[in-house]
Amino acid sequence: MKEKLLYLVLVLMMTVPLCAQNQNAADYTIKGQVVDSLSNETVPYATLSIALANAPQKAIKLLACDDDGKFTTTLKQPGTYIMSMQSLGKLPAVKRFTLSEGKKSLNLGKLFMNDDSQQIKEVTVTAQKPLVKVEIDKLTYSLEDDPEAQTNNTLDMLRKVPMITVDGEDKIQLKGSTNFKIYMNGKPSNLLSGENSSDVLKGMPASSIKNIEVITDPGAKYDAEGVGGIINIITTKNALQGYTGNVRANASTLGRFGGGAYISAKIGSLGLTANYNYNNQNSPWTDSYMNRENLIPGKESIMNQNGRSKRKGPFQYGYLEASYEIDTLNLISVGANLYRGNSKNLSENFVEMINQNPDLAYHYDRNSYAKYVFGSTDLNVDYQHSTSKKDELLTFSYRFSNSPNDNEGRSELTNMVNYPDSLLYPQWNINDAATTEHTGQVDYTTPIRKNHTLEVGGKYIFRQSDSETLRQILNSTTSVWEDKSELNSDFKHTQHVYSGYLGYALKFSKFGVKAGVRAEGTSLSVKYAKAHEQDFSTNYFDVVPNVTFSYQIGMTQQMRIGYNMRIQRPGIWYLNPYRNTTDPENISYGNPNLDSEKSNNVNFNYSMFSQKLSINVSTNYTFVNNSIERYTFVNSDGIAESTYGNIGKQQRAGLYLYGSWNPIPLFRINLNAGGNYVDLQTNSTQELNMSNSGFTGYIYAGPQLNLPKDFVINVYGSYSSPWITLQGKGSSYYNVGFSVNKSFMKKKLTVSLSANNPFWKTLKFENETSDPTFRMYSVNHWSSRDFRISVSYRFGTLKDAIKKVRRGISNDDQKSGGESSGGGGGQSM
Repeated sequence: MKEKLLYLVLVLMMTVPLCAQNQNAADYTIKGQVVDSLSNETVPYATLSIALANAPQKAIKLLACDDDGKFTTTLKQPGTYIMSMQSLGKLPAVKRFTLSEGKKSLNLGKLFMNDDSQQIKEVTVTAQKPLVKVEIDKLTYSLEDDPEAQTNNTLDMLRKVPMITVDGEDKIQLKGSTNFKIYMNGKPSNLLSGENSSDVLKGMPASSIKNIEVITDPGAKYDAEGVGGIINIITTKNALQGYTGNVRANASTLGRFGGGAYISAKIGSLGLTANYNYNNQNSPWTDSYMNRENLIPGKESIMNQNGRSKRKGPFQYGYLEASYEIDTLNLISVGANLYRGNSKNLSENFVEMINQNPDLAYHYDRNSYAKYVFGSTDLNVDYQHSTSKKDELLTFSYRFSNSPNDNEGRSELTNMVNYPDSLLYPQWNINDAATTEHTGQVDYTTPIRKNHTLEVGGKYIFRQSDSETLRQILNSTTSVWEDKSELNSDFKHTQHVYSGYLGYALKFSKFGVKAGVRAEGTSLSVKYAKAHEQDFSTNYFDVVPNVTFSYQIGMTQQMRIGYNMRIQRPGIWYLNPYRNTTDPENISYGNPNLDSEKSNNVNFNYSMFSQKLSINVSTNYTFVNNSIERYTFVNSDGIAESTYGNIGKQQRAGLYLYGSWNPIPLFRINLNAGGNYVDLQTNSTQELNMSNSGFTGYIYAGPQLNLPKDFVINVYGSYSSPWITLQGKGSSYYNVGFSVNKSFMKKKLTVSLSANNPFWKTLKFENETSDPTFRMYSVNHWSSRDFRISVSYRFGTLKDAIKKVRRGISNDDQKSGGESSGGGGGQSM
């Protein structure tokens, strides 16, 4: 019988992988997985030492877990053993187990390790978790592990995230570029698109954010368009069985105040999450000056404009999500997001034009009032089916989105002397604009074999953007507003986007590869209700590849290099032909004839993370041959016009550094810095002949001190050099500040006092723009000294985590991403 059993074992061993053929049939196999005792997350590369119980000091086997915390090993004889587990940032743990003659394999299951923390009377000493984690295609900054996030807003926290810059005018850049998308929970939201994104993030409490992901190598599953990179904001939605929530309020000496509430609950298989936030701002007056020298031969002139402006109005946002576990393999999620804002802009200016003699040509006073309505309504439905095969998922998704973008402006000129266009005022313009989207998507992912994953999917988007403008001029004789709308005042832009993708990821030994290809077609049409002769339509098809290689140097070091090609279609901000004439000397409008742009990107990244020192170094090179650029020129009447065109040929090389040093548990210092060399010029297909190049850079640094009695002190400083544009450069920016946080009632109540730029009442921002027809210089003095107070209170108890659909719709295909210089059609605020 024993001989037959031996033969059977030998036959079976011939059918398993080669690595198993070398095992001794008499070996005893043990396996298990090391996980964190609180988060239930795996502990990668934990070190294991196995010894006999009667000789615990003499190890007979040493090994390390894989990146999922799993291990498998063999022992030669039965008996009672002790296994010691060690990992950076964890308390050592011990597991005792027994191997018997009758059982050749033993599954130890999950083995738990605790964080390395201890409490002695009133002083708590904690080994802080690394704030940054690097994966094969992204970098993750953990806000839930950063104490400063408890009372700061999300825009402030973005300044600390590697490769992200936020300048003094709150414009966001990723790797020195505005060519990126901001997602929320893996899905694009109009809440965070366009020039209002900074305002929203400024009003969003960072305590409601779990992680911020910087995806530098978007895979094939992401839309081919609009992505030089992705900033993905992950909210804290992991509610447990029971409920939890918080209420919060904040106020600022610069005229901003707001409040909100968050609650998440799980009752059986049903999970609910709701969040609401209200913000109101009434900013101080901003003084400004602009000088423009017109260089057109025979019409040389100098225009001077002095004035001031301010902005006020409320905005609010909220979301409601429900997730229901039909059974262990099926999950449905339904969500709604609502965002609405109203902004009122007031401006007062004195304008004078001096001719080439030089004599005063004309002058006037201009008072303007503009009102903007913006926001979005998003509805999502996701169904996820998993199988008994681990990580195999099939997801069906639908998304509806409607984004109004209305504006209304009135301008009145007084004290006019010799102004040639005096009959065009007072002027009253009303623009109704909106974008509607319907999206359907299917995604399938499955592990082919160990460490091999296949992704495949398809998507369809129907998008329609409408804009209708009523331009009225007051007849001084009849006191009647007369319609003076232009032929392109009623505009409709329709897009059909269809795509499919295939992606593959694998890991072998210390190497990792993630590659894919996406095929994407677009059919678009533009129609004018009052000028059908200007109607046009076009179709194009693109195949977009991507690949990323990674190498695990050691347990705490990784290198990766990647290439991706992306395309960008212009959004309504760029297409809208509405002419904003609020400032008659500086008119802006969009261009409905824009084509999509293509960019090629190469990235290299090195990361090293340990308990005390973390470093991430990244370099990248990007080139685009038909980039969409905003440009300004002076027309024959001496008026500056700004619009967009596929006129750019762009090259950009950058180096970025993130560092975090945590010499003792109570103290941490962070560094976030980067620099770019930018080369911009008009391409050979354009009559315009413009070029510009130069270096740009930024640095953010500051210490964080965690004191006894739940006090946290943060000090920070930052500097950004002038940025480079096709026709000039922007302003440099510096910023310093500090905050003091104190928690009460077992950390349920948190109060924060902070100061931003306490040493400077105002900051000066200068901009230069030029071409052969003009030179323009402008200065704005922004109020910068700001003192804030924030209060938040957390309540509720939790027990079990809510499941969430792991895939969803990600419409990242329109060019936006922080272009706060004003969207097409002069809708800048």
